[in-house]
Amino acid sequence: MAWIKTIPFEQATGRLKQLYQRVTGPNNNVDNIMMMHSLRPHSMEGHMAIYKYVLHHANNTIPKWFLECIGTYVSYLNKCNYCFEHHFVGMKRNLNHDERADAIKAAI
Repeated sequence: MAWIKTIPFEQATGRLKQLYQRVTGPNNNVDNIMMMHSLRPHSMEGHMAIYKYVLHHANNTIPKWFLECIGTYVSYLNKCNYCFEHHFVGMKRNLNHDERADAIKAAI
C-alpha cells in the first residue's frame, strides 16, 4: 500500500518501537495506516489520540457499530479501500449481525 518509506516493526527502535508495541496485532503486525507514521512517530501519537477520543471515548453514547459504520462510509467517500475494509470489519464485529452488516456494506 505504501509508496513512502516506512520502518517495519523488526527495525524499529526507541519511541517508534514503543508506539508499535501499543498497536501491534498477531505476529507483530502493524496496520499500514499506523506504519505510515514511522518516520515521524509524533504524528502516530496524534493519530492514536484522535482515534481513541473520537471512536473509543468512554463517554461516547453512539454505539460502536454505528461509529464504525460512519468510518466505513467516510472511507468510501475518501476512496480508501484499506480503511473501508478495516472499519467494515469493526462494524460487522460490533453489530454482531452478519446479514445486516453485509446489507449496510452493499448500500454504501
